[in-house]
Amino acid sequence: MVSENIKNFVEEIRNQVQKEAKYIELVFTIYYLINLVEPSKRESFQEAINNAESIEDVYEILDALKLQIGAQGVKKLLRNL
Repeated sequence: MVSENIKNFVEEIRNQVQKEAKYIELVFTIYYLINLVEPSKRESFQEAINNAESIEDVYEILDALKLQIGAQGVKKLLRNL
């Protein structure tokens, strides 16, 4: 049987993860999107996400990633015309 201390500890961790779930999902999404960025710019995005201090910072990085990936798509499309 599991002790009360362990049950409380596990419950505390679950509550913390639930509170931060959106942030955690967002950060993992950003790491995935960074892999879609051209290699010469990946390090800059990785550094930015590692230095993010708030959820607002993370959303700004996400917006920049969207712009970067969109620009790469346009460049690829224009080359193929």
